[in-house]
Amino acid sequence: MPAHTTTWSPSLKFLHWALFIVIAAAVTCVLIAGGYERGDPAKGQFMFFHKSFGVTALALMIVWVITRLNTGRPPPIGQAWQSRLAATVHWAMVVLVLALPIAGLLMSQFAQQSVSVFGLFSVPVWLAEDKAAAKAIHTIHAGYAGPILIALVTLHIIGALWHHFIDRDETLARMRPGKGR
Repeated sequence: MPAHTTTWSPSLKFLHWALFIVIAAAVTCVLIAGGYERGDPAKGQFMFFHKSFGVTALALMIVWVITRLNTGRPPPIGQAWQSRLAATVHWAMVVLVLALPIAGLLMSQFAQQSVSVFGLFSVPVWLAEDKAAAKAIHTIHAGYAGPILIALVTLHIIGALWHHFIDRDETLARMRPGKGR
């Protein structure tokens, strides 16, 4: 089904907001975990949820990409430079939401740790131990890619609010849950 002429498809709206909630939960969990010492059971519990939300984000983003390619999008609103900036930020977020969980899974693999997803199933270890690779991936995952994703999400939110309050157009309204315009 093609995207509505003035709003996003209901499935893409759902996936957009589900991804927002899941990514916010993953970020919140890892930030809270950072306040605990290594070996503290509370840190382990927050990291369990961080990893679970990360795998969930990966699955949702794969579904989002497939859905987006099959449903299209409504025409952009705003000036050409705004549309180009929005598309760049948007696709960079898509790449990072795919790459970060994959990196996290690889990090766990190289550290010889299976990843349990909310206790429902586990991703078993199938790669040989490589502590140097795990450390390098952690540096990229936590030191660069994670903060870049947070910055891009912030820019995305600022852009939506700019459209709503400054440009006073329908950009934000057409992504709201519920019936479209």
